[in-house]
Amino acid sequence: MASGTRSEFGAWRWVGWFSLVLALAGVGDWVLAWIPMRIGNPEWEFGTVAATMSGLPLMAMGFAGLLASATARGERWQVIVMGWVLLLFALVILAALALFLLDVPLALQAVEGPAYVGIVKASIKTSLLGGLFSVAYLIAGITALRHSGRSGS
Repeated sequence: MASGTRSEFGAWRWVGWFSLVLALAGVGDWVLAWIPMRIGNPEWEFGTVAATMSGLPLMAMGFAGLLASATARGERWQVIVMGWVLLLFALVILAALALFLLDVPLALQAVEGPAYVGIVKASIKTSLLGGLFSVAYLIAGITALRHSGRSGS
């Protein structure tokens, strides 16, 4: 058990449980959005990636809470698991973002007027979220794995 009072340990355990709920809700959204998979259909790819990137904050809150809880409680194996999960999701986000960016020119050519502005806004938001969260997950995953190797963690 990590240093700290029994009530601190219990509080971090509750943070972990509620964070697990957030993470599962976020991951569940991702899975449901991608099934059935229609890779090769630009409209589906654009809409699916845009929708799933909008759900990243929920998943990130869950992952952050799980990592913080595991670190605070000194659960090395959970820190390692979260490090690898974060790295995996960083790669998944980057792959989805690459797929999305290939579809942006097609989407912009397919619309005009007010719909064009909507496509531009969706493209900016999706690119921003994908870029920010992939970098954040990458840094957090690497840091978690490095931290897990330290004695006393």
